[in-house]
Amino acid sequence: MKKWILSILLVLIFCIGLLPAAVLAEEPEVVASGNCGTNVTWTLDSDDVLTISGEGAMYWWSVANDVPWYSMRSSILSVVIEESVTTIGNFAFCACNNLASVTIPDSVTDIGDYAFANCVSLASVTIPDSVLSIGDYAFSECGLTSV
Repeated sequence: MKKWILSILLVLIFCIGLLPAAVLAEEPEVVASGNCGTNVTWTLDSDDVLTISGEGAMYWWSVANDVPWYSMRSSILSVVIEESVTTIGNFAFCACNNLASVTIPDSVTDIGDYAFANCVSLASVTIPDSVLSIGDYAFSECGLTSV
């Protein structure tokens, strides 16, 4: 009986050892979150990914420091804008100097003034055909090598 229990334990330990690390890895935790539009929210996770989700337009801020994640802008490495978000507001990611990648979905039709201004680490961005207007200085002082 003891050998049988020991055998089962060894088999279980072996099986657990075969699980890929990704399965055992923890999801990043939410560091901060809030609203950034009437039906649009934001979350910043422990992997420094800022996710914009919901439906409709982001707010159109009048100055950069009104943006809710402005005080955390240096820690943001990546921005994911989910499908159904229709605009990127004025100053939304302005001065996110470590922002290296951004995902803009086909649902976005407008990019506001200074939206990505001074994002010096942003080397490339793909703007979908759905974007009908790009605001003044939206990509000024960026490290863009391709758009």
